[in-house]
Amino acid sequence: MRIVTGKLKGREIISPPKSIELRPTSDRVREAIFDVIRFNIADSVFLDLFAGSGAIGIEAISEGAKFAVFVEKSPVALRVIKENIKRLDIENQALIIKQDVLNFIKSPFSFQSFKEKFDFVFLDPPYASKLTGQTMQALVNFPFLKSDSIIIAEHPDGEILPDELKGKNSFKRFREKKYGNIAVSYYSIETITLE
Repeated sequence: MRIVTGKLKGREIISPPKSIELRPTSDRVREAIFDVIRFNIADSVFLDLFAGSGAIGIEAISEGAKFAVFVEKSPVALRVIKENIKRLDIENQALIIKQDVLNFIKSPFSFQSFKEKFDFVFLDPPYASKLTGQTMQALVNFPFLKSDSIIIAEHPDGEILPDELKGKNSFKRFREKKYGNIAVSYYSIETITLE
């Protein structure tokens, strides 16, 4: 697998072994995602949930993000992310968190020392888990989002996500693109100020 865009374009990264149930985002879909967000990614902070190989977060760094956080619970995948970050010499731009994604979103207390909020959040749960909607619903109350953050969800075409979600943050889908049986939904966020 290779990085497909940005300053690290063409550099090789490793994929998790086929023996574990991880499905890296295809080159075509990765390239399409970054075609959409490219002009806003410079100096951004990027959150890669269900990070797998780390390819999306690494792609963000390649495109100019100043920092990426990778959240993954699989020990095998975590070793792959660590190796990929090391071989690309981007350790100073990356933080790897070993935790279940929903637990991380709902209780990010161990994360309180992180002073930044996220400009972009990408999520790509295992398709069989049908966790995309549940993760999106949890994110509406995630305290590390900005008022103009973008949420990007990769999901099976058959998994229907709502156009809007409400909580501490209000999410509204502004784009959905399909690639065969895969869909990518993009949401903008507005923080609601409670009086």
